[in-house]
Amino acid sequence: MMPILRRTYRSKSPFITVFVESLRRHRNFGQSIMFSTVLNPQSFSTPGWMSWIIFAFVSNLLMTYKFTKVTEKVPQSNHRMEYVPFPDHKPDHISRWYGKRRVEGLPYKHLIKHHQEPSQRYLISTYDDHYNRHNYNPGLPALRTWSRQKLLWLPEKSDFPLLGPPTNYGLYEQLKQRWLASKPGLNESIYTSSYPKPPACALSKREHAIPVPPPRLQPVPHF
Repeated sequence: MMPILRRTYRSKSPFITVFVESLRRHRNFGQSIMFSTVLNPQSFSTPGWMSWIIFAFVSNLLMTYKFTKVTEKVPQSNHRMEYVPFPDHKPDHISRWYGKRRVEGLPYKHLIKHHQEPSQRYLISTYDDHYNRHNYNPGLPALRTWSRQKLLWLPEKSDFPLLGPPTNYGLYEQLKQRWLASKPGLNESIYTSSYPKPPACALSKREHAIPVPPPRLQPVPHF
């Protein structure tokens, strides 16, 4: 026979008494006790196990009951309390503009130009000078000197840019002639004209893996 739970845990709160009676009449209460006994058979042998279970259940529901009784108002989140809205506020465009300028960094003209030199005069790039012209620059002396004041080897090559015509192999003209060539038929895009389909002889004819004979057909080595 199941013991009366009201005698195990006494309380003056009517809410706890009603909960204990409903817990006693629950159908699966005996099954839950049997299941927990299988997991830990020594838990029920300790004194006061029933009062501990009732105290755990009742304390949790009592805290929920008190919380619902106290907070019978419109819910307020921490975000709404910490960040108070100001509907009539207008953003400061001057501060936003200064912040945007600060994040952008240096303008484009200061990154490309050198010594206030216009970009259209830089006809020979550093890559072209190093790989195609082999560092040929008649404006630079044969040997550089060490500057004790600036701690640099002077003069710098970037201070004397080359103003000659760039090295042109005719690649752009060849591609432009191929792109603008009119062909009868459907219109082709630049991608299609730039990457033509390779001929059939360029493709591999083998469409399967390399045949490997089984071990039983391989000759047995003789020692």
